Amino acid sequence: MKKILLTLAVIPFFVLIAAFKPASTIVQFASADWENSKSRAMTEGKLYFVDFDASYCATCRNMDESTYMSERLANYINKNVVAVRIDVQDFDGVMWSQQYEVEALPTMLIFNEKGELVKRLVGYKSSDDLIEEFSQLRALNTAPIVSPQPTPAPAPIAADKPMSKTNSSNNPSIVTTNTTNSSVVAEEPTSTGFGLYEIAVRKQESKGFGVQVGVFSTYETVLAEASKLKRKYTKKTLIHIDKHNGSVVYKLVLGTFNSKREAAYFRNDLRRDNVDGLVKNLSFMK
Repeated sequence: MKKILLTLAVIPFFVLIAAFKPASTIVQFASADWENSKSRAMTEGKLYFVDFDASYCATCRNMDESTYMSERLANYINKNVVAVRIDVQDFDGVMWSQQYEVEALPTMLIFNEKGELVKRLVGYKSSDDLIEEFSQLRALNTAPIVSPQPTPAPAPIAADKPMSKTNSSNNPSIVTTNTTNSSVVAEEPTSTGFGLYEIAVRKQESKGFGVQVGVFSTYETVLAEASKLKRKYTKKTLIHIDKHNGSVVYKLVLGTFNSKREAAYFRNDLRRDNVDGLVKNLSFMK
């Protein structure tokens, strides 16, 4: 009797796992990585479609069973779109989801034939929804989503005759010369760089557990993300320097917990804020 009850208790657990396992779909996602798939789309003059996914995403599995089982959508994508699926739990998936600020699943990005991001979709989309989005973008040749660019500073102005004397103490940006031919207005300095940070480096003992929330390929990106999270959470913010495929990477970790269970509780708190991560044993981060 106990064995029967144990069996009945275990069955729903495996059913739950199976329900969230990515299923085979009629729509075929490219097996190549992000860069190669994007290059292929640009070469073939097609849209580039990125579907951010995770095994725990119930809505993603719902789209597998409905949206991506549409033969009409599959035929349209085969002719006009290069589609890839990015698992946000994979190494590359963490990097791309951080770069494009993916905060909820499913999130879908559409790039035009020039490789420019033109559309961001969040939440469940039917096959008809996606076909309509693709068709509109191809027909209208939508302009890319770009950040406003700063107005360029004016070029130095040359005059045929000396400018009148100016009190430099009242207007320090004006520079006059004593020559008989010209005078110039000094160019205002422009902002550069990726941000200004106060650094307080302290070696962290490799023990306990933490939640890894991102992997970055450049130091400036991990600093920017660490600064944002530090303002939001009171936990320790750690950066682990490591190597992947011969390249230096920076792993961003929040918190130092005595047990794996405590770290898992904090990870659940992060998920409520649409921040996902992996519980890591800090003793392996030397």
